[in-house]
Amino acid sequence: MMKVYISQPYVYKADDEIKRVRNYIIDGLQSYLKEVEILDSMILKDQTFGLKQLSQCIMILSGADAIVFAPNWRESKGCRIEYQIAKEFHVPIIDLKEVN
Repeated sequence: MMKVYISQPYVYKADDEIKRVRNYIIDGLQSYLKEVEILDSMILKDQTFGLKQLSQCIMILSGADAIVFAPNWRESKGCRIEYQIAKEFHVPIIDLKEVN
């Protein structure tokens, strides 16, 4: 079972939009990989944000076998940091174009 972390922008996004994009990625991953577990990294607007949120996400990312980045991830400071972590710690990056 491959554990996959989804990195996606949250700032200026409504919870509905965050969920829609996440579900789109999950659908693609489930058709791309035979056995996949999506790590629960979704933090909604009524929960904490900023550095505390990012630190929680990094803890979740530390248990991932791979990471996939949502569209427009480069616009997010948190996603860019998660990308650097993935590169530095050799976490495989799944190309979203391959799964959808």
